[in-house]
Amino acid sequence: MSESVENQNAFKHAFNHALLQDIANLIAQHYPAFNVDAFLKKAEKLDKLEMKARVQTIRDALAAELPQDYPAALGVVVSVLKENKLRGFAVWPFAEFIQVYGLDQPEISLEALKVVTVCFTAEWAVRPFIKQDPDATMRFLLKCAQDESVDLRRWASEGTRPRVPWGEKLHLFIKDPAGTRAILDALKFDPELYVRKSVANHLNDITKDHPDYVIQLLQSWQQQAKQSGSEEVKKVAWITRHSLRTLIKNGHPDALALIGVQHGADVALDAFSIRQKAIALGGNLEFKVSLRSTSDAPQNIVVDYVLHFMKANGSTAPKVFKLRAFELPAGGSVTIEKKHAVKKITTRQYYSGVQQIEIQVNGKVLGGDEWALDL
Repeated sequence: MSESVENQNAFKHAFNHALLQDIANLIAQHYPAFNVDAFLKKAEKLDKLEMKARVQTIRDALAAELPQDYPAALGVVVSVLKENKLRGFAVWPFAEFIQVYGLDQPEISLEALKVVTVCFTAEWAVRPFIKQDPDATMRFLLKCAQDESVDLRRWASEGTRPRVPWGEKLHLFIKDPAGTRAILDALKFDPELYVRKSVANHLNDITKDHPDYVIQLLQSWQQQAKQSGSEEVKKVAWITRHSLRTLIKNGHPDALALIGVQHGADVALDAFSIRQKAIALGGNLEFKVSLRSTSDAPQNIVVDYVLHFMKANGSTAPKVFKLRAFELPAGGSVTIEKKHAVKKITTRQYYSGVQQIEIQVNGKVLGGDEWALDL
């Protein structure tokens, strides 16, 4: 089957002639000299391009037909966006326009990105400005972290994440995460979960390079929260669990301790079974786990399962999935059943052959078995 048929609903197709027509109509209302025909002619090239290339093509078409004086062009862009008739990914080409063509005029460009992030997101577009002038840009974003707008507060965290999805890495903060500390400190008690979720994702990024830094930071936040009140304690507890999710899956003892879980709990794996060990792509790997406490005290338990997927060279690579977190009474038992969908996804290439599954409790593998995938 051809790629065009297989991906006929791919998101790239949102960047099409109809979107260019909408953009052209809106711009022409604010800039009558806008050459609509020349702009729309660019749509003829879009069908052969993937998503990012489509966005970049529209970006460059905007640059060609908007005023050649950047401040004047930016004024048109901001006027269009403030009408609030373009939302979501339709705004992406405008963000690209600012980050590419406005890098030499950061003051007005960053102010324009505030408008962009309310309509869409500017977490990718702000990165070239951070790389060019980290001190000035971080001062600007710290002010955004204290803004009344929830979108600007989230942007301050999301835009400075070391490894945000789809965005270029900020190697400055991968090397030294302290550069974003002031922003995260300002947002740790934010009233909006939307913002705190970004803080947690930001910290999860940092754990991949500096786990001890994140653990020490969260310990200090927990102490501050205790002095501030119960609501702050709840907020930091949520951030802690979500920001440490990668370390928790990897069984990091200090990360587990921070959420009140002992590494390597006193638990026995009484039974583990796989319903069907030969699975076709598109089917379900169904399994059952029976655990029993060997302790005379209640225990906080985090149960994960680890799938070791076959690679092209015949070796396997582990991927940890959350199963359940709960309190297990002294001497208590629990049985957990799970269906894991073995389906085609864009981030994984499957290979036929013997795969493995393991059951992990509080970071310690207690047992497992093999299963086979048939493509």
